[in-house]
Amino acid sequence: MLPYLRRILLIALSVLASVAFADATTQRTLCVWDLMGANGDNYALMKDYRIAAAQWGVDLKLRAYSDEKIATEDFRVGQCDGAVITGLRARPFNSFTGSLESVGTIPSYDHLKTVISTLSSPKAASLMSQGQYEIAGLIPMGSAYFFVNDRSIDEVGKLAGKKIAIFDYDKSQSQLIRGIGAQAVPSDITNFGQKFNNGVVDIIVAPATAYRPLELYRGLGVRGGIPDFLLAQVSLQVVLRKDSFPDGFGQKSRQYLSSQFDRTIAIVKRYEHDVDPKYWMHIPDADRPRYIAMMRTARIDLTKNGTYDKRMMSLLKKVRCQYAPAEAECSDNQE
Repeated sequence: MLPYLRRILLIALSVLASVAFADATTQRTLCVWDLMGANGDNYALMKDYRIAAAQWGVDLKLRAYSDEKIATEDFRVGQCDGAVITGLRARPFNSFTGSLESVGTIPSYDHLKTVISTLSSPKAASLMSQGQYEIAGLIPMGSAYFFVNDRSIDEVGKLAGKKIAIFDYDKSQSQLIRGIGAQAVPSDITNFGQKFNNGVVDIIVAPATAYRPLELYRGLGVRGGIPDFLLAQVSLQVVLRKDSFPDGFGQKSRQYLSSQFDRTIAIVKRYEHDVDPKYWMHIPDADRPRYIAMMRTARIDLTKNGTYDKRMMSLLKKVRCQYAPAEAECSDNQE
């Protein structure tokens, strides 16, 4: 009888410990968007995040989504306490961090690391909250480039009249496309790659991390290419309903995810190396200053009309000027 009673006692203690743990932690749901759903690298990162969150007093239940629009809407209506979505989708919840994906503002991963480290500092905490929402972390998804179905589209002037997929929930994209005389084709993350692969559009803007998952080599075919001119940095952002989490959770979260930067960039670079080298098209060095100036003009206009957050534009300029203080932009006050 003694072994039997001992086993009953151990089971009872285990149950009591589980109840005590549940009482000691806040149970919340995090909706995680990943192109590959629960099988993707972003979701895998959030599994480790869940372990870290338990140390901060929150028991997170992860819910995987392959459709970002649904993940965002479920969060908006309260089906999730937090969401992991792109910066473009996060913009309505925080216009400051929602401007991170602005054109031409973060020229390299070194710049990006500095930006994320700065924004994850306690000194930036007030900027990470807007209304009832808090940005609890920033995760790099990679540099965005043009993917074109014809390599002869090798300069801005040749974009006129071409069909370019744009995300219809991002006003900045439609304004930029109008500015170069191209034809905007409203799309979203679930179908823009398919439209490119099927020839519905001539051009998309995407990070190299989408090349293999979305099979973009099908749209590139034998004539297409990827100009090696960086347009923007794509990010994932952890958006929380602030009152649903313990005080200090957001700051701990930001610092944890910032500490994972090298890990996530290694994943991004692995995907970039997966792109067939034959598709990369070199943009001549002599042409780059002209394109940089064009992006800057567009960026200033988008800031003036309120599409981009002026505070973020100022911060990103300061980071650029840390790396290249001799640039002309560092001596004027337009941004």
